[in-house]
Amino acid sequence: MSSIEAIRELYERCKELDLDESTELALRAETIEEQDFFEMVSNYFLQIRQRKVILEGKF
Repeated sequence: MSSIEAIRELYERCKELDLDESTELALRAETIEEQDFFEMVSNYFLQIRQRKVILEGKF
């Protein structure tokens, strides 16, 4: 598997994370840098979900 394919697969898997899993990832991070990364990924997908809710007029 190429790096591009691996990153795309990672992206798809990250989209499926729920809030509890994202929190658990951040709590189990081995470094501050890793924790920051997990939090940024989680925040990105949370923003996507929020935008969808707003656009659908549910908020």
